[in-house]
Amino acid sequence: FMIIGAQKSGTTSIYEYLNQHPLVVQAKRRETHCLDWRWRTDLNTKLERRKHCLSFFHAKELARHPSCITGDSTPSYLLDSFRCIPRLKEVFTHDIKFIAILRDPIKRAKSHYEMVTSLDGTPEQIQNRGKEWLDLTIEQVIELDFQHMNECGLIPYWNLESKTIDPSTFQAFVGSKEEDEAFTTYLRKYVPMGTGSHSIVTRGMYELQLRQWFRAFNPDLFLVLKLEDMKHDGVYNTMKTVWAHLGLPEYEIQDETARNSRSYDEMNAETITVLQRFYQPHNKRLQSLLGNEWVKPW
Repeated sequence: FMIIGAQKSGTTSIYEYLNQHPLVVQAKRRETHCLDWRWRTDLNTKLERRKHCLSFFHAKELARHPSCITGDSTPSYLLDSFRCIPRLKEVFTHDIKFIAILRDPIKRAKSHYEMVTSLDGTPEQIQNRGKEWLDLTIEQVIELDFQHMNECGLIPYWNLESKTIDPSTFQAFVGSKEEDEAFTTYLRKYVPMGTGSHSIVTRGMYELQLRQWFRAFNPDLFLVLKLEDMKHDGVYNTMKTVWAHLGLPEYEIQDETARNSRSYDEMNAETITVLQRFYQPHNKRLQSLLGNEWVKPW
């Protein structure tokens, strides 16, 4: 299985819950990043690249225990479909079950900013977060991402000055070939490797990101969850859905502690209003992609 995102939406918790199942073998590290940050451009053959990616898992042991499964949780994959999808198809030739967990994109953005500007954690964690936002307010970071998307032609419907959406331009552009091309341009130019300090707004455009994955793989291979549902319905009920998706017998996990959660102050009201205005039509498009239960996700 592969948990592909979204970042700061409960991926670590789902991964840790999964690894409590007796038939799940934990990978050698949680976020392998073997398809993005740790992709080996110096390896010349498909076999070498496949061997490298499999080195993050207990592949030999799993071959002797076909009833067991293993998985990865690298939440940067959902955004970076341009790099990750072709690499995944090259090195993992077997069927993979995908899991994505989404969250109110405004709260996700705030959590993202608080995480990467925090100096708490191990030296490796602090390094991976990046330093690009340390001297910027969240409003400056949000504005910068809007500028990057605008430069790439990704949001022609968004007025940078009035911070409003033109509905007719949105309807005509979203889902078009031009949007896909602009998204690829954005991923090439503004999604760097080795840092999490980027794409604070873009990561919350869930329908755009999921659409790339659904085109590349059978949508039936995906389970898309909502963090708020897990909090409302309980971990036990959420994991029943996960076990069924992965073809595992139900198992009552022993530790339901949320992972990587943190408390922080609310974003200011004006910033929330701007993001609500931007995300509202994007959130609405989740219904056409995922079904009626996503008619009003947040």
